[in-house]
Amino acid sequence: MFKNHPDPMRMEPTPERVLAVCKMIGKQSMSKEELIQAMSLGADNPDINASINVALEELHIIDQIDGMLILAAPEDILKTPITFRQFISAHVFQNKESTFFRFSRWVIEQNDRIFALGKWEVLAATARSESSALNGMGENAVLGWRFWAAFLGLGYLSGTILIPNMKVRIQDVLSTEFAKHFSFNQSIRADEFLGWISSKIPEVDYHQDYLPLAFSAGLRTLNALGLIELQVQRDTDVVRLFKVDGDPNNTFSHILVREVICK
Repeated sequence: MFKNHPDPMRMEPTPERVLAVCKMIGKQSMSKEELIQAMSLGADNPDINASINVALEELHIIDQIDGMLILAAPEDILKTPITFRQFISAHVFQNKESTFFRFSRWVIEQNDRIFALGKWEVLAATARSESSALNGMGENAVLGWRFWAAFLGLGYLSGTILIPNMKVRIQDVLSTEFAKHFSFNQSIRADEFLGWISSKIPEVDYHQDYLPLAFSAGLRTLNALGLIELQVQRDTDVVRLFKVDGDPNNTFSHILVREVICK
């Protein structure tokens, strides 16, 4: 799921299944065969086996010693789906050679074109034909990608499309990393903020004339919820958001992140 390209991303290891596998091992170490039996009520279930492999070989949340699966990550990451998501996000988006990263970046770059591409098979065919970095991309890979993309906060699933809005992804980074570098409730320059967050959210291209639709929508949503404040101060350089007609927030020069974002 998160291996270097080419990786046939699969539908079976969904975030919910991988979390269930990790929680089971967090409670009790057991062999792979015992785990499959316990989670599938004695039936042979390839979906569980694929989820174990993702947790073991790709996310390294569990490990195998002397034939026994054990928890290899801090137990508190399994506390909630949110803590699980934040832990995974901090790792999977750092591998820029994975098919998951490459396709995520390509999708974000499409901006509002994503709506015209429509169905998953069209998305796969377009990516395959337009990007040499995504050669071999198939519909099944996109169908597997969509569950993790939505779970990790790149957008919201709606029928056969992922609505581009990175509110969850941005909020996860701000709630876990922001206070290590900045102070809450204090304005910082937009360029300073983007220079910092670009290393935390590397799947976004920050070097265009405006920020991508997905990232812009995420900032606008957080601003509307009162978790951040996008500000325009006089006589300062501004950063352009992806333009939305009728929206008053199409630029910002400073950003204020409120501490309530951590709750």
